Amino acid sequence: MMKQLLIRGDDLGYSEGVTLGMLSAYEHGIVNSMACMINMPYINEGIVKAKKHKNLCLGLHVNVTNGKALAPKEKIKNLVDENGYFIKSSIRRQQIKNNETLFTEEEAYLEAKYQVERYIELVGEVPEYIDIHVLEIEPLINAVLRIYHEYHVPVCLYDQDLYDRDILKRAMKHYDYYQDHDHDFEKVFTDGFYELKEGINLLVTHPGFIDYDVATTSSMLKPRLYDYSLVTSKKLKKWLDENNIEIISFRDLKKASK
Repeated sequence: MMKQLLIRGDDLGYSEGVTLGMLSAYEHGIVNSMACMINMPYINEGIVKAKKHKNLCLGLHVNVTNGKALAPKEKIKNLVDENGYFIKSSIRRQQIKNNETLFTEEEAYLEAKYQVERYIELVGEVPEYIDIHVLEIEPLINAVLRIYHEYHVPVCLYDQDLYDRDILKRAMKHYDYYQDHDHDFEKVFTDGFYELKEGINLLVTHPGFIDYDVATTSSMLKPRLYDYSLVTSKKLKKWLDENNIEIISFRDLKKASK
């Protein structure tokens, strides 16, 4: 069995800078699967630009922590504030620490349904895969799995037949490396910090450029720039080629499952 690396790029549409950085990461790097934040300000323009790249695999990044909800606020009261904006992730993380109930599966399902419908409206087809932004908790995972089956989305990260928990746990391990390093990001792989195993290896990235919108609404700033440097590194690309590591997308997983 050969080693395969699936690099997921998250947050297409978050802002202009993030979106342009992500598309540049595809054009000049090795990210070929990107998940759309379908409720965010730059998503319309982002999808227009992304669809020009026929080999770019697009998915839905179900989001219940950033921006304004798509579902009617009176039907998802535990997801949003009085103005219909999602409760921020910083508050949600504290609630999780306090063992509080955040929202119901039905509320999450309704919002996810609105998001997948908006995706279909803008892209013209169902997502090639579906995953979750920030909050990987049971009510939201269950809601996303319902959407996955109902809309026949080809791939879902939380389908237990496809992924085991070890792959999901390792998916963002490289961010630990960033805490002590601010250069030569390809060493995440070349020095064995993230050890590639036989079969599928998942790497979750957030490549992007920083603009005012993301700088004032996101705590993830330097990591986006670091991720961009990682996935566009010529040294990394050469190392992957020399070690016969195949770069795949969620589209390849769909083909493999047929």
